[in-house]
Amino acid sequence: MTTENKPAEPLKVERSIVTKLVITGAPSLDPITVFLEDLAPCKGKITVSCWGKSWTAYWGGMWDGLNIGQFFCQLDTRYIIGYFDQGMRSRQFSGDALANKAQTAVLTDRRQGHLDQEEARELFDGAEDIREASSIDYLAGLHYPLMKKLFGDEWWRSADDATESNPDYEYLERIILAVQQALRQEQPQQEAA
Repeated sequence: MTTENKPAEPLKVERSIVTKLVITGAPSLDPITVFLEDLAPCKGKITVSCWGKSWTAYWGGMWDGLNIGQFFCQLDTRYIIGYFDQGMRSRQFSGDALANKAQTAVLTDRRQGHLDQEEARELFDGAEDIREASSIDYLAGLHYPLMKKLFGDEWWRSADDATESNPDYEYLERIILAVQQALRQEQPQQEAA
């Protein structure tokens, strides 16, 4: 097999103007770095970084007349979070919430006479073990028999509403709000210049 030595085609290089902001003083947040890039009319990109994590979004259909910073300020934080990280949810599975739900169900079944005292005690104490669960997969692997006794054959459905606030979501939401506040603060200065 022979390969031809073709002369290398020159690389295409495009320049764009990027605005960098460093935001400090946001309550309970490390410094936030923001890169704003207006690529063309109605097209822009933003990169937000804080404490070693970065999120990037590109919009190819921004509203007429807005730059990327102005457009970003018009958006809802939930929408932005979905754009930055499609898998992130405001709520996450909670072993504590599921354990509390299980123990409440055991007490209800005991009061209604569906469980004797010994079986109720065993299930109530067993429910305490699921408090440390970090996911439904964890429960399926380690506590399947217990979960089936507590919630029946389709026990995983009971875990759907066993949730708590997601601290990663709340953290990113605080970062976005700080960026939006800083961008709004910057806009009058840019217009005056």
